[in-house]
Amino acid sequence: MQANISLVIHLSNKLFADPRRIRLLLAIEETGSISRGARLAEISYKTAWDAIDAMNTLAEQTIVERVAGGKGGGGAHLTVYGRRMLRLYQLLEQIQQKAFDVLQEDNQPLNSLPGAISRFSLQTSARNQLSGTVADRHSDGVLETITVLLSDKHTRVQVTITHGSGERLQIMPDKEVLVLIKAPWLKVHPRPAGEENQFPVTISAITPGHTGTEVLMQLANGETLCATLPPGETNFTEGQPAWASFDAANALLASLN
Repeated sequence: MQANISLVIHLSNKLFADPRRIRLLLAIEETGSISRGARLAEISYKTAWDAIDAMNTLAEQTIVERVAGGKGGGGAHLTVYGRRMLRLYQLLEQIQQKAFDVLQEDNQPLNSLPGAISRFSLQTSARNQLSGTVADRHSDGVLETITVLLSDKHTRVQVTITHGSGERLQIMPDKEVLVLIKAPWLKVHPRPAGEENQFPVTISAITPGHTGTEVLMQLANGETLCATLPPGETNFTEGQPAWASFDAANALLASLN
């Protein structure tokens, strides 16, 4: 769904950027002139200058620089900071639209920022992306075991990472993270197998292939997991209760720092 979402930014409780001011900046970047940019943006020169003056005053760095008149006449241009701000605004507009699109997907959680972002922006080869919060961090020197409470608030899983990775990701209690598990790393059992990181699932689809079988499973919270099993290891039927598991070393952690 293409929503009409307007992004408005205030700094110090004053208007800094909105769609009209962004159109003006784009026009100035194109024409190299405030007056021509104002005409292209269909606003008056005074309105344009007032907007530029306000943005230059509120921003930490100058957005638009005026060039004094000379043999070739005067003009204006966006600074490096101004061009970066313009690109950031356009990026935020795209993020808003992508985030709104997630609303249409009933099974996608919206109670976790990394979890929501992963659905509309994070693309990895890991088919399984589970959102949760850090419950514990235990180190034995080189390696660390991170316990993650998943978004269902009941299931806990453990992931093994290096101490350096834990520091780089700034792992701490209650930090929101994603647990990424590639499909071949996920095991499926007809009953509890006494392995680490196991949780109940329901088989939702089975797709046989020449090199293996893809098994889709539903968690209790509606999220879907995917496992690829070797040929001859699939003795499941759709709708069957089962258990999924993975080794702590066969998972990755991702976070927003």
